[in-house]
Amino acid sequence: MKVELKANGKTVQAEISEEQAKILGLVTDKPKTGYERTKIGETYYCVEEEGHLKYYAEGNDSADDNFYAIGNYYSDETIAENNARADRLLRQLRQWQALNDKPISQSDWEDNGKSMWCIMYSYGAEELYANNFYYTRLPNVIYFTTQEKAKDAIEQFADELIWYFTEYQQRLDEVCD
Repeated sequence: MKVELKANGKTVQAEISEEQAKILGLVTDKPKTGYERTKIGETYYCVEEEGHLKYYAEGNDSADDNFYAIGNYYSDETIAENNARADRLLRQLRQWQALNDKPISQSDWEDNGKSMWCIMYSYGAEELYANNFYYTRLPNVIYFTTQEKAKDAIEQFADELIWYFTEYQQRLDEVCD
């Protein structure tokens, strides 16, 4: 890093390391999120097909680049484990909806007289509940055709849903109480 130093009325250009710049207070560390690329030789984590974690040493090669590019690269093991668990829950909810409920078509979404139901959590009441939406669709939300189906899914997945809404931490720099 190039810096300009002033001492005794004179100015000098100098090259210093990032570490030296940090010591001088010229650069502050950004809080870690758990998604940063690691240094060569350091460990990072991926989630395998079965949902288990696998760790690798960063080698700055195409495999590392690929894991990073597809969002399956974690510099923190806890964040990797949390995301594997949350992803598994969403896959299980999608599967349960497909096996236990009717399909929801594009025309269903466009019909403002039809509501779709999803699972929500009230932090005030500290409880899971089914809520409905009319022609509004959010990413990574599993929808059901009726309130009853959403309530059945809540019953089936209650423990994991409570974990997801109350304990799931998706980044290291989230404030957790």
